Amino acid sequence: MIVPIFPLPNVVFFPRTHLPLHIFEERYRIMTREALSGNRSIAMVLLRDGWEEDYYGAPAVHEVACLGRIESYEELEGGKYNILLAGQRRVRLMREVQQKPYRLAEVEPVPESRYDKSADEIVLRRNRLGGLFMRYAELASRGKSHLHRSVIQRSFEGLVNLVAVSLNLPAEDKQMLLELDDLADRCDCLIPALQQQLETLVIVRDFEHLKPSDPGRN
Repeated sequence: MIVPIFPLPNVVFFPRTHLPLHIFEERYRIMTREALSGNRSIAMVLLRDGWEEDYYGAPAVHEVACLGRIESYEELEGGKYNILLAGQRRVRLMREVQQKPYRLAEVEPVPESRYDKSADEIVLRRNRLGGLFMRYAELASRGKSHLHRSVIQRSFEGLVNLVAVSLNLPAEDKQMLLELDDLADRCDCLIPALQQQLETLVIVRDFEHLKPSDPGRN
């Protein structure tokens, strides 16, 4: 399968998640317009370190990406777009077949690990991750989160990947998670990271009321 690739330096996309994008560069406006007239597929891929030296050329990218489909879009003045990508599946870039005006690559699906959603070890992981994430979202939103139903309804893969995109992690760490074939392994990496960020958020919320009302008076 040949699809356009959209390389960015700080975005790692995951299957079963959504990604809003504002398209303004000319090459990506062309890419979006042609994707909309075709099968709406775009592969999001992370740029490798050193991309700054050749951003407007063809800087090196990671081999594992996420194939997305444009679920909705809004065409703006000047040919710009707001689009919403729905993550479909992981893919591996085999070779690039075009670099101008935007990059096209041949990709192949990355096999997903199979798991039994009713297995005790999966249920335990799901409950642990889901409980921590709901608490995290509640604190981050100051009690305005409505994730409870969404967390319950999501598949194990959907929950794991939602947490992966939601946490404040370096892009390279998220890329490492994307490249893990075993969902249980991905979950096991996320739980301590989520726990740490939750603990930090608890401290922030506990002490934020101590901020002086006048920032100029300390």
